[in-house]
Order: sequence, then C-alpha cells, then structure tokens
Amino acid sequence: MREPKQYTDQCLKDGEWILGKLFTEHANQIIKWGVQTHSAFEWLAYTTEELGELAEAISEHEYRNGPKEKVVSEAIQVATLALKIAEMFDKAT
Repeated sequence: MREPKQYTDQCLKDGEWILGKLFTEHANQIIKWGVQTHSAFEWLAYTTEELGELAEAISEHEYRNGPKEKVVSEAIQVATLALKIAEMFDKAT
C-alpha cells in the first residue's frame, strides 16, 4: 500500500479566490433551492450529506485518480453551508 499524499495548509493566502468560490456557491444554492428555513438539525444533516460527498471525492481522487476539481467543489459546498449555519446562529434572535 502506498503512503498517502500529504497536503500542507496554505494559510488561506488566496482569500479572494476562496471568497469568490463561496459566494458563487451561495448564489447557486439560492438559484437551485431558494432561501431555505430549516431546524438546526436539518441544516446539520444537509452539511453532513455534503461532507459525505467530500469524503467520496477525496477517496476517488486518492485511490482512483478522480479529479481534484471535484474535491475542491465539494469542500466549497461544505464550507458554504457551515458558514451559513454560523451566520444564522449569530443573527438569530
């Protein structure tokens, strides 16, 4: 069995790129689903489902030469949902 590839934290150096991806993903979610209202546990379930898709994309990339773009896409989806949850809880009255 081969050693897994190691990845180094990039310290969010390209924040503009990441924020652009996040806002694009947010817009895509709004276009697809509209503005959503769910319980905290439902939001967690959706985020967990997306995390599972990220796990699948990483497995495909590491063991079957799947595209790294899929890993990036799934990671952005997870991050977008996680940030939406943070915002909702912060702004909740």
